[in-house]
Amino acid sequence: MVVAIALLGVIGDILVNQWAKTLLVRWWVMSIPVWVVTATVFGFALREKHYSFGVTVIVVLLIHSGLVLAWDALIERAMLTPTQWVGVAAAITAIILLEIGRK
Repeated sequence: MVVAIALLGVIGDILVNQWAKTLLVRWWVMSIPVWVVTATVFGFALREKHYSFGVTVIVVLLIHSGLVLAWDALIERAMLTPTQWVGVAAAITAIILLEIGRK
């Protein structure tokens, strides 16, 4: 379910990005139901109590960030600077340390 949440979030981000690039309101309007569904599925994931709130958020954000980064690199052809790659590595390290610290 966390993968579905992350994927829905990526779709919402892509739609908002299209709106930002084109200024066509239809992209923003299409993003609204995606974000509503994303928040609803996230709520259902929390109700299952399979993971704690913090762990759920961290896992969703990690998957979401990876998918957005892949979209940017493969579809949008964005190029990250070495400093930005260091930031990506720092974010991944932070998530790993948060998980290690929980044990």
